Amino acid sequence: MSGSDAESLQGAGGAPAREADPDARWRELVFPAGWRNPQPAPRYNLVVIGAGPAGLVTSIAAAGLGARVALVERHAMGGDCLNVGCVPSKTLLAAAAGGLGFDAAMQRLREVRAGIAVHDSVERYTRAGVDVFLGAARFEDAHTVVVDGQRLRTRRTVIATGARAAMPPVPGLAELPALTNETVFALRAQPRRLAVLGGGPIGCELAQAFARLGSAVDLVEMQPRLLSADDAEPASLVQEALVRDGVRLHLGRKVVAAARESGGSVLALDDGMRIEADAVLVAAGRRRNVEGLDLDRAGVRLDARGGLQVDARLRTTHPDVFAAGDVCSPLQFTQVADAQARIVVRNALFMGRARTDALVVPWCTYTDPELAQVGATRRELEAAGRPFDAFRFAFADLDRGRTDGDAAGWAEVRVARGSDRLLGATVVGRDAGEQLAPLVVLMTLRQGLGALGSLVLPYPTRSEYLRRLVDAWNRTRLTPRTAGLLSWWLRRSRGGSR
Repeated sequence: MSGSDAESLQGAGGAPAREADPDARWRELVFPAGWRNPQPAPRYNLVVIGAGPAGLVTSIAAAGLGARVALVERHAMGGDCLNVGCVPSKTLLAAAAGGLGFDAAMQRLREVRAGIAVHDSVERYTRAGVDVFLGAARFEDAHTVVVDGQRLRTRRTVIATGARAAMPPVPGLAELPALTNETVFALRAQPRRLAVLGGGPIGCELAQAFARLGSAVDLVEMQPRLLSADDAEPASLVQEALVRDGVRLHLGRKVVAAARESGGSVLALDDGMRIEADAVLVAAGRRRNVEGLDLDRAGVRLDARGGLQVDARLRTTHPDVFAAGDVCSPLQFTQVADAQARIVVRNALFMGRARTDALVVPWCTYTDPELAQVGATRRELEAAGRPFDAFRFAFADLDRGRTDGDAAGWAEVRVARGSDRLLGATVVGRDAGEQLAPLVVLMTLRQGLGALGSLVLPYPTRSEYLRRLVDAWNRTRLTPRTAGLLSWWLRRSRGGSR
């Protein structure tokens, strides 16, 4: 792909944005041109570095409690989730599933992002009492943060700088105009041929979306299957769906070299195969954003993963510096960043003792079908030697599955052997992330399946699977001895009726 082609794909060098352009509205909300940072307060209760989900929740919650808060952001309010992550990716998936063409899908993506950006805007946070500073932050010491020459003196600091796409060390890859989640949503022209590196959630979601939009997609994954963090059986349903949508999978393969040629980009695989593409999308892991912060001046150390070292209360190696979100969490999900922000507010402002190791964290891959998970997978339980019972119900056996003509997938719960205590659950199918929610509630409240014994649900709905799973568990309680006692009682009752 030539340099001019790359600029066309990424929307560079185009005509100036009109006032009605959703991208112009979005940028003005999340990083307004000409913004002048406020005069710093003499001292803050809390300085928050990074305005992604963790930083936004931390700062607005703390300000709402009466704290004097400064929020620092160097790129765009909203972080990855709003700007280059959850919001644009899920909008693109929905548009592709709805049959929109590439141009219409991307226009809808930009409109949705601009509409949601209001909630993460500089204006909203300023009105909420947060002093917003746009620029790069660095520590002068553990109680002083410098932004564009201004010193913010603070009692406590929260680092919420997030993470970014990692570029694998493939010879020649850095010389390509390779896309990541940070640039793919800026495309103005559809790549006829797209190569995706990585078979995790991001790679699978975008591969399926672009295939449905009409691109010829090749996906390369080093592992022998997709979604290696999930159990193999539900992941196989996603894998089959991508193949049906036309994605060509190269599993157990490694890219050993990349190069630019006149016809585009070329990837060489370790089996000798060559993949030619107009664009290459890298979705092969994440790297924490810790550069340029001068962490050593604050006495803050990194862990073995390259993120911030924190304890269960999100305190770093300096007692007055905390962290939240992707920069420190092994689970890099927006819902985790949100939950950690609520914990860090209590612990940083009020010397609370809230802990992250008690959180019940679900996750979902938003392909079609979706794959949602909470708690321990089958593989994890088996590897740990923990005895469990599993109960599964197929959506094909639900009346709603038949009426909708969408019966793919199933739901499974795993409970401790001989009890109703939930250890984990998996839902794969339509709206799996939504269907998982009641099981997440049960696990969070430390309730077992038996708590749903009197559950009544609308008929016909897909959520009826819950009732069926409880029925399956109840049947295991009918031991031979119990069955004998019931039979005796019923015989006795018949005799008494005479």
